[in-house]
Amino acid sequence: MKNCKQKDLQDKGVSPESEEGAKVTGEAGAAPEKEAETCLEEKLAAKEEEFNDLQQRLLRLAADFDNYRRRTHKETAEIRRTANERLLREILPIIDNFERALDAAKKDLPENMVTGIEMIYRQLSNFLVQEGVEPVESVGKPFDPVYQDAFEHVETTEFSEGTVTAEVQKGYLLQGKVLRPARVIVAKKLEAKTQTNSCQKGECEDE
Repeated sequence: MKNCKQKDLQDKGVSPESEEGAKVTGEAGAAPEKEAETCLEEKLAAKEEEFNDLQQRLLRLAADFDNYRRRTHKETAEIRRTANERLLREILPIIDNFERALDAAKKDLPENMVTGIEMIYRQLSNFLVQEGVEPVESVGKPFDPVYQDAFEHVETTEFSEGTVTAEVQKGYLLQGKVLRPARVIVAKKLEAKTQTNSCQKGECEDE
């Protein structure tokens, strides 16, 4: 930016000859208009370069902030899920007992009292749904160790082998993940009865 430097020196009252040494008189007498134009072009190029640099820095900052926002949102959601998970897991035994009490109430209590208990039970169920808790569907489906614990295996012809025949304790999911596996009874094939009659083995004699 030689021309711009000369122009700045001239604006300050300092001659280019005193700054750079003795110059040829013809060189020092360049047209002022040309020098001013060249100086403006150099300054404009410098400003454009500075602007591009600032723009790139701004884009990088925006990208970093967006990544930070996403990471923070994910971490916050995970913290909330973990905190809720412990609380909800401790509520499940209360739900189990409430269901048993409701079944007993239907047998022994007046209908109006049963209706009131059912309303409270629905409120509890709705609360679980709002928190992302849903029961595991087990009966009639193939046993899956991810979602169920086998409490017992029973021989039956009503269900195919490996099918869940009944629930001993309900299982629940939280946001699609197992909160508590279901305890279930699983069907198995009927075992062939041992032949105990020795005649069937050819060991008996005709009377």
